[in-house]
Amino acid sequence: MRPLPAVGVILLMVVSVAAPVTGAASPAQTADGSDQLPQITAVDNTTNHLAIPASDVRSTTYNRSSIDVGVAVAAGSSDLRSDYATTTFERQFFQQDSEAARDRLVDETLTDIESQRTSLERRNQAAIQQYASGVITATEFLRQRALIDAESRQLATRLDRIRATAGTAPDYSLSPAQRFRLENSRGVLKTYRGPISQRISHETAGTVEPNAVYVEASSEGYMLSTVADGQYTRETYLGQDREQTAVDQFAQTNDSLGAVNTRAETLYPWLYSEQYPSVQTYGRSAIYQIQADHSNGQLTAYLDGGTTNVFYETQTLELTTVDRSEVAAGVNQSVRVRVQQSFESGPLLITATDNSTGSPTDATVSINGKRIGTTGTDGTLWTVEPRGEYTVTATTQDGEQVRVPVSGSA
Repeated sequence: MRPLPAVGVILLMVVSVAAPVTGAASPAQTADGSDQLPQITAVDNTTNHLAIPASDVRSTTYNRSSIDVGVAVAAGSSDLRSDYATTTFERQFFQQDSEAARDRLVDETLTDIESQRTSLERRNQAAIQQYASGVITATEFLRQRALIDAESRQLATRLDRIRATAGTAPDYSLSPAQRFRLENSRGVLKTYRGPISQRISHETAGTVEPNAVYVEASSEGYMLSTVADGQYTRETYLGQDREQTAVDQFAQTNDSLGAVNTRAETLYPWLYSEQYPSVQTYGRSAIYQIQADHSNGQLTAYLDGGTTNVFYETQTLELTTVDRSEVAAGVNQSVRVRVQQSFESGPLLITATDNSTGSPTDATVSINGKRIGTTGTDGTLWTVEPRGEYTVTATTQDGEQVRVPVSGSA
């Protein structure tokens, strides 16, 4: 069995739930020395969130996925290929008669996964740029997100199986270099998948009901948000805040995880007033993950060591914890529609009631002409507020309409 050097312990994932160490450095600039500010938006009484700067937004819309045989078949085929590659590796690994032969097989398999990981990165960047420039539609962009999400999860499973297989072999262990490579890929692959992208994959396969998703894009990033099952969920990626070749500034400090905690506390002060999140790093990827289940929901954010900024983030908020205020209302002879907002691109509550009795009214709701959903028997519909000014239109079953212009969140 290959001895594991002491340094090898440092190469693996490290988790910290302690407070930041006093005196730990907090990098204030990007690797190139610029004073680039992180794109974190402050929100009252809950976690701040990552957002595309207003000046960078190129496209905003709502989209609702539907069953897509092409996407389902592509995802299924990819899953079968991944399963075959995994079982082939496991069989061949135990057929090898030397440690050197097993090392070669592990290295070859890691190289294959790294190649596919690089392909996912290029596809992700291309899809973002094509959607932002109008080359592909929102539906096509979300299809790409669903496929990239599925393939990222499949590659992550292959990595887990490599580690598990190596761990069960007598007189064998992965080398420090192999552990670095495995963890690097695990960290990068985590940033190519998210809860909304995964849900879209399920929607296209017909396993869950389709739901309206609000989509924003810049030339280097995207934001998806939706409301489903009593929760608001958002998924945001900003490619400009990820510098893979830059010097890892957190690693230059005496306590890298303490420095990450210090930096993250400036970005998410409400969260740190509630609890300290877990902090985890992945090999030499310069990706640092903070994760917390807090009183309002859940946050997972990824900081880049080169820029020290958050470049990928997923959040969920329980709707019952969201502060909101009524900002607009519309009424005709029979229906009253109320609009209550929380924060920009945050949860939006639309209520339709009978104007004479106050009882709930079932109405179809559109925002800026895009059908979002229906208020149902309880007369309410939660959705996501778009940027800027917008118009909510509620149409009753007998064809009556109420239009409510809204100025948008400040």
